[in-house]
Amino acid sequence: MPRTNYIFIDFENVQEIDLPRIAGKPVKVTLVLGLAHKKLDVALVKELLKYPGQIALVETRRNGPNALDLVLAHQIGLARTVDPAGYFHILSRDKDFDALIGHLKDEGVFAARRASFCEILVLMDADERARSLAAHFEKIPNCLPRKRKKLESLMQAHFGSALSPAEVDDTVRALVASKIIGLSEDGDVTYKMISSGPAKPPASNPPKAR
Repeated sequence: MPRTNYIFIDFENVQEIDLPRIAGKPVKVTLVLGLAHKKLDVALVKELLKYPGQIALVETRRNGPNALDLVLAHQIGLARTVDPAGYFHILSRDKDFDALIGHLKDEGVFAARRASFCEILVLMDADERARSLAAHFEKIPNCLPRKRKKLESLMQAHFGSALSPAEVDDTVRALVASKIIGLSEDGDVTYKMISSGPAKPPASNPPKAR
């Protein structure tokens, strides 16, 4: 069963919301509104109504420094109580949230702060996923899987076990089309754009016996 991804939007900080990306995804979005957002744009409301069951609105009824941030953190705590295996995202450019993200990770929770929807792994299209994987491959040049099945397992781990079988296939095709990997009919994987780390110095020739 795919892991549910919970996205908490700091609406005081980020108003660009690409909701069509959540269609058909294991995603729930909570829009956290401050006192300055008593009225929402009609176009945004129409978009919100297209995704019943995936969208929630939370109003911050208190004023003061970091009021919205604290309410958002509380909402994450509530969601985590219900679904401790979920993946919790904060959509905000406010780096103050990084302390909360770090705390959650220290407790073994899947968590991340992103500045836009297109940075959230589960919401990427196939080409975006391929680019994300290419960057990940560069970090682990000596641990790259050489068989398709193991590559697929690595992909699911990277994307929080949120990809459907069709999305896995699409991502593999994108990796091949982008010439990031090569794939044989037997499922053997080669990596075409990944550095293999520093070259080993040539072995020195042993001294000849006199």
